[in-house]
Amino acid sequence: MNKPTIINCLRGIIGRWPKRKAIAIHVLALVALTGQAQVKCHVEGTLETDAWGHEIIVCEAGTDLRVVDDPRFHVKARDGRFTYDIETDFPKLYEVYFLNQEKTGRIFTGSFIAENCNVNVTMYEDKKPRIATDGEEGRKHAVKDSIEDVRFWNPVKEIDNQIDDESRRAEFYNADFISVITEVQTWDEESLPQAYVDSVRKVVNYYMQNDRASYTDAGWQLKQQRDSITNGLIPFRFAYDTEHPMLWTLYEVLHALDVLKRSDVYVNFDKSQFEPYLTLYHDKLINYYPGHPIHEQIATAETAYRMQPGKPYIDYTVRDPDGNLVPISTLTKGKVALIDLWASWCGPCRRHSIAMIPVYERYKDKGFTVIAIARERNREAMDNAAKKDGYPWQSLLELNDENQVWRKNGVGNGGGAMYLIDRDGTILSTSTEAEELEPLIKAAIERE
Repeated sequence: MNKPTIINCLRGIIGRWPKRKAIAIHVLALVALTGQAQVKCHVEGTLETDAWGHEIIVCEAGTDLRVVDDPRFHVKARDGRFTYDIETDFPKLYEVYFLNQEKTGRIFTGSFIAENCNVNVTMYEDKKPRIATDGEEGRKHAVKDSIEDVRFWNPVKEIDNQIDDESRRAEFYNADFISVITEVQTWDEESLPQAYVDSVRKVVNYYMQNDRASYTDAGWQLKQQRDSITNGLIPFRFAYDTEHPMLWTLYEVLHALDVLKRSDVYVNFDKSQFEPYLTLYHDKLINYYPGHPIHEQIATAETAYRMQPGKPYIDYTVRDPDGNLVPISTLTKGKVALIDLWASWCGPCRRHSIAMIPVYERYKDKGFTVIAIARERNREAMDNAAKKDGYPWQSLLELNDENQVWRKNGVGNGGGAMYLIDRDGTILSTSTEAEELEPLIKAAIERE
């Protein structure tokens, strides 16, 4: 719609609807018709290394390239430099990193708010990118970062240098041990015998978790000094976010919900450091940046966080085997159902699914069903994995995060999850272990 046409439409609106409220509504509608992005962000980057190649990923935070990829995310650097332009309806959190880091799982990610501003990025080999921005949100966050550096990261760096130099026991951190850890992190587990994978991981996990044995006495004292500093980081961030709310703070709330949802993977996890973000959000931030999509993401994440045994399972849309969009409740109604969220690229997910096959066979004729949903970029990957693993049930396809099933279940970019649901829709378990699920399935069926 060109400018003269807009002006003529406005005149017509004013002539027919003299009330200011009606005029404002139609003006906003006409502005939307112009299709102009409200935010335009220009990014310029410099590569300080070519160790990771010359291809950079710039995408909205939370994007998982294993599932949702787009040529627009990929930027090729030339002569050590790259540029990128972002146009979006709202200021949003973006990430930047080397593509080849994503392939190894050893990612040094830089983050920035894409707003009406210029962003300068410097990419390094073994640390996070340095990011400078002239945007308002970026400047606010830079102040917080500078305080963190002085109070936390600079002292921690000094201690790390001492620990690296003299305080680790050689048998724990020699070149062979480090190479094994690196190898484990990049394994293609499908190509290795499972017994071998499990045995090596068990040894590596033992050594990684026994911190005291891996340090000299002097090193252990340094480690404790380091911990005393880093233990104050999250309380500092919360206190600062409470006193200086910004758009970044809303993303901190979303991050806190993600951590809380997956807290069972952490050892001795303290929820008390993250739960206050929920109170902060509802008391102070729920009306901050009104209309921003981050609020819908927070609401979805909070609902997912509350999905625990004893609570009702949520309803959402999936594609049935015929490709039709249907509520998942129509597929589970009246049955004891295991919702199996998996992916062809997720080794642990597939091992858990395979372990459920004999359980399914024992109870499939007694009112038990498995609703498997695969998160993929193409159907072929799902079909090949399902055939190889021998699943006796049919998998539904969540293609390119079409229905945001993982986000609605609070799985984020994790591989998958399982929810055991009773006939009335109540969650019985969120375990992924067949030996824990079977007695619950048997008991639920016998309650009929």
